[in-house]
Amino acid sequence: MMEDIYEKILWEGYGLRFRGASRTRTGLICRTDKGLRELKKPRGHQESLCLAFDVKEQLCKNGFMSVSRCYTALDGAPFYRRDGVLYSLEDPMPTETLAEDTPEAFFRGAEALGRLHAAGRGLSSQYARWDKERLPKLYAKRRGELAKIKRRNDRRGGYDPIDLLLLKYYAPYMAQAAEAQRLLQEGGYTQAAETAEQEGAFCHNAYKGENLRLNESGDIFVGGFDRCIAELPLADLAAYLRRYQKKTGGGHEGVKRMLEAYGKSCPLSEKSLILLQGMLIYPEKFLRLVNEYYNKRRACVSPAMEERLAAAAKEEQSGCLLGDMVAGE
Repeated sequence: MMEDIYEKILWEGYGLRFRGASRTRTGLICRTDKGLRELKKPRGHQESLCLAFDVKEQLCKNGFMSVSRCYTALDGAPFYRRDGVLYSLEDPMPTETLAEDTPEAFFRGAEALGRLHAAGRGLSSQYARWDKERLPKLYAKRRGELAKIKRRNDRRGGYDPIDLLLLKYYAPYMAQAAEAQRLLQEGGYTQAAETAEQEGAFCHNAYKGENLRLNESGDIFVGGFDRCIAELPLADLAAYLRRYQKKTGGGHEGVKRMLEAYGKSCPLSEKSLILLQGMLIYPEKFLRLVNEYYNKRRACVSPAMEERLAAAAKEEQSGCLLGDMVAGE
């Protein structure tokens, strides 16, 4: 029985007595002899879980307490491994999510993101693997992959609906990716990454939706740290701006307020805005999906993938608009 497995995990891994459980979207809320605990199968691998643990410890140390503290297993690790599967144990998250249906909710979220990044400074973790050229290399790699796919399609002759989508957006997105690379260089990405490493910064990498909750006081509570990485915090802001545009339709005044809200705790320099613009105009989702589709050596065209690519292409146009708005600041 599954309850027998949970009982063994809690006892053998954490020394807790299992009294019953209820399932949630994020994990399993367990009643134990020491109170409620949430047992999860985290998405990240071992190193990312160790980094997430160090990040949350640093946040709490600097006064950002609205995160689920992670309990260490009996061996001192921030996870327990059983039959090759990793489990983590945390305090349960609040149940009320931050509704992403109004600009005001996003303004609150942007302010909380700034406080989160500010509180993370000073992080010292051996699991923070910095690559000072990560995004420039990724952008260049995706452009090369896109060019290779198009050449292959042209040689083959005959186009399916996804080939035609690629053909339609090939020129503008190659140009956008090239411009994004240029902006990263102009904004001093490598130097910014070096400074971020020295300051002990981090990127949450999933600051959205289900990971943003409201506690009893109405403050924003942040979860989902198992995907955090060593990257410029600006990458979080870029992703959150994209989400704001997608959910609300955005607008110049709204983008300005998002930047102001974030800047209360993390002021944005001129070079930061240039880097942010580059991250926003880069057609990340479309290029990622294209690469995913063609690398799977598809045997037939998936209508679902065609819809996802068309939707991604529409979103990338919003990214360009966002980039222009940020540049206007």
